[in-house]
Order: sequence, then structure tokens, then C-alpha cells
Amino acid sequence: MTPAAVIGRTVEPRLLGLSLEHVRSAAVWLMLASSFYVIVEPAPTDVIFILTLLLFLPSGLRISPLVFPMILCLLLYNLGGFISYIVMADNDKAGMFVVASVYMGVSAVFFAFYLAENPEQRMAVIKRGYVAGAVIASVIGILSYFDVAGLAVLSPMGRAQGTYKDPNVLSTYIILPALFLIQDAMLKSSGSRLIRFAALLTILACLFLSFSRGAWLNFVFSTVMMIGLTFMLTSSARLRSRIVMLTMMGVAIAAVLIMYLLTIEEVRTLFYDRLTLVKSYDTGETGRFGRQLNALGDIFVWPLGFGPMEFRNFYGQDPHNVFLNAFASYGWLGGISYLLLIIGTIIVGFKSLLVRSPWQNAAIVLFCPFIGTVIQGVQIDTDHWRHFYWMLGMIWGLYAASATYVVPTRRSVPQPA
Repeated sequence: MTPAAVIGRTVEPRLLGLSLEHVRSAAVWLMLASSFYVIVEPAPTDVIFILTLLLFLPSGLRISPLVFPMILCLLLYNLGGFISYIVMADNDKAGMFVVASVYMGVSAVFFAFYLAENPEQRMAVIKRGYVAGAVIASVIGILSYFDVAGLAVLSPMGRAQGTYKDPNVLSTYIILPALFLIQDAMLKSSGSRLIRFAALLTILACLFLSFSRGAWLNFVFSTVMMIGLTFMLTSSARLRSRIVMLTMMGVAIAAVLIMYLLTIEEVRTLFYDRLTLVKSYDTGETGRFGRQLNALGDIFVWPLGFGPMEFRNFYGQDPHNVFLNAFASYGWLGGISYLLLIIGTIIVGFKSLLVRSPWQNAAIVLFCPFIGTVIQGVQIDTDHWRHFYWMLGMIWGLYAASATYVVPTRRSVPQPA
């Protein structure tokens, strides 16, 4: 081909015969698919993220000014943590705590810029990778719970935990992929329905066997919200009828699955124990709620907080409240910045799901578990959950794309003069 023949054409960079965009998509998919294993740090997903970031740095990320409020809040939050660490912390692990917070913030910024451009196709890559990782994590979690092939060592608490350090984190990690699959069923998305159904049942079984009360409530809340928003925002009467029918079927299938699992004695015993919402370790002056009330009064006289990871030294246990922990670990600057970050994300996420864009359904499915996880943060520390920061960044990325999206309209036919 002569040079003149390629004038005006964009020659996309290629790597090993593949377009650079395909290589980047594969890296993002692999990063999310490998997130099933985070029992060690840095986890494989963290290493792959760094490599993925290097692939995107020269080009491939849309730097949208609409994401800057999120970046500013993250910068101020981590600045508060750094100042508190320098002045207050007396803990060798506190420095790594601050570094981990910075890393989480960087991952949120990456996903925001990643989805700000070509969100429909890139969201599909995210969905496929995340669902793959969740299914693998769920299978390992179930096998470890039932001690298949000696895997009980991966469930030291007697709950489905698998290759995660905490069943509460595993169970919330798999909520968004479960919602992806439920939404696909509602919308009759292309692909094998049988495979999706099997994947969803596997995830739901693991979610139940994690015996995380917070995750159970998060899932139910997020699912109801997603179904309700989809029902209200669609203009299709046929889809509304389908949503009603599938909701009834889904509730019936979930009930059958739970009843089947409850026929297993050890599952039934632990289930009834976990049904108690308030445990003995929650109440009293030295209980979780008592410690939180005492700390709530103390943070008003500690502008720099207690320092990262110092809450335990003051009160004997971790705060189990991400908002309280933001002030206690990162001072007033970090705490206020975190609150503004959450409020801002809720606002832009809600705006995005109201825009009738090709990725409106993605905006809905991301918004619901994000709200559920924010609420769950009242009773657990979510500040270092990778999937929480992924959702955070994705919501801002879709907002950046939606804010500049122009709804296509039919061209008017010129009228004769």
C-alpha cells in the first residue's frame, strides 16, 4: 500500500498482531478475573493493575475534568491520612495503611478515566472479567465451607471465605456480579442463559454461606433498588411485565435454594445464630456501639485524629464504622473529605442513571450496590475494599460520559419552500 493510500486513516498501534485496545481490554479483564484471590498482599490483581496502568498511561484514558471533584476529595482524604500518620501514628503498619489508601484512590481514578470514553464497550469488558472472578471465588468459597479436598483451611471462621481474608469482604465483593447477572436476565441480554443461571446460583449460594448479615441486607437492598429503578425508568410495558414475572420467579428460586441449604444441619445452626442482629459483643460500655459513642465524642477534640490504625490502641478493637474511622484515622481533613466524596458520588451516580444513554442500565446496576455498601459502612470498615473503590471510579466515569452524551434525534426532513 502506498503512503498516499493511508492518508487520512488512523493507524492503531498493534502488539503481537493485536490492536492495542484489545490488549488493554484483555489486561482489564484479567485484572478483574484474578480478583478472586486476595489472601496475600499484594494480590495478583494488584500486580496486574500496575501493568494495566502502564499500558494505558501513554494514551487510552480520557482525562475528563468532570472527574476532578472525585480526585480532589481523594487527594484531601489521603493528605489528611499522611499528616495524621506523620504526627500521631506510632505503628509500623500505619505507613502501609496510608499507602494502601493511596493505591485504592488510584484504582478509582483509573476506572473513572477508563469509562469516561467508550463506556458501553468497556463496561462489557468489566462485567465479563468481574463475573468470572466472582464465580471462581464463589466456587472456592463453597468448597472450603464444605471442606471438599481439605479446603476447610480456607474457612477458619466456619463461614464461606475461600481465598479472601474475611467472609464479609468476599460476600460484598460478589454482590455486584450477582446484580450484573440478574440485570442480564431482566433485559434478555445475549449469551447462554443456562451458564448465567448457573453462575448466579453459585454466587448466591456462596453469599448465603458467608453468613454475613451486612452482605445479606446489602444484596436484598441493592437488588430491590435495581429492579425498582429499572421498572420506573423503562418506557417498555413489555419489559415491566417481564420484570414482575422474573421477580416472582427469582424470589421463589432463592427461597428454594435457601430451604435446601437449611436442610444441612451445620448450615441451619449457624444461620439461626447469625439471625440475631445484635450480639453480646455489640452492646454495653465496652461493646461495639459503646466504643463508637465514646470515640464519637473524642474525635471532636482531636483535629488530626488518632492516627492510622491507632483506634484499636485507644479502644481495644477496630471501629467497625468507615465514617468514624475516616475521622479517627485521617483527622478532620480526611473525615470531611470522605463524607464529601460519598455525597458527591451519590449525586453524580443518580444523575447518570437518569440519562437515557446506551449505558444507562450499567449506571443503574453500579449505583445500587454502591449505596448498599455505603450503608453497610456504618457497621463495618470498608475503606480498603478494592471493589468499593472500583464502583466509586466507575460511577464517576459513567457520569463523565453521560454528562457529555447527546441523545441522537431523527433528522428533520426538509420541507419544500
